[in-house]
Amino acid sequence: MKNILCFIIFAFVGFGAMAQSADELAQIRQILGKEKKDLIKQFMSLNEADAAKFWPLYDEYSEKRKALADDRINILKDYANQYAGLTDDQSKALGKRFFKNESAILNLQEKYFNKLSKSVSPLKAMQFMQAEIYIQTTLRSALQDAIPFIGEFEKSK
Repeated sequence: MKNILCFIIFAFVGFGAMAQSADELAQIRQILGKEKKDLIKQFMSLNEADAAKFWPLYDEYSEKRKALADDRINILKDYANQYAGLTDDQSKALGKRFFKNESAILNLQEKYFNKLSKSVSPLKAMQFMQAEIYIQTTLRSALQDAIPFIGEFEKSK
């Protein structure tokens, strides 16, 4: 599964870097969402009864996760726009936004882990979270590689 996930995530990151408009990003997100759902479906191997309980919660989680992903993208956009002249105040504001977003993501994951544990089972809930965290970590790592460190461009001059 990891090889398949890596391929899809890196394809997404590559396409995301080339996307120039919100429409293109929305299309990419839609494609990834469908592929991600198919991967989760394959990985989870849910029986019919568990699937009936799992997928509505998965869809709820995914919608809430998208809103937090949008916030993260906006933080990155603001960082990119401010990068060349980043001040202490801007850095502080970006840091606060980042940690608030990070905390909201963890809270959402914990909330849905608990819901899934009650609805399906703790084992299946953890199985989903393991896949979800793997996907998110891989995406973040690829994005982090594309984001310059503060002062990186000045050092190369």
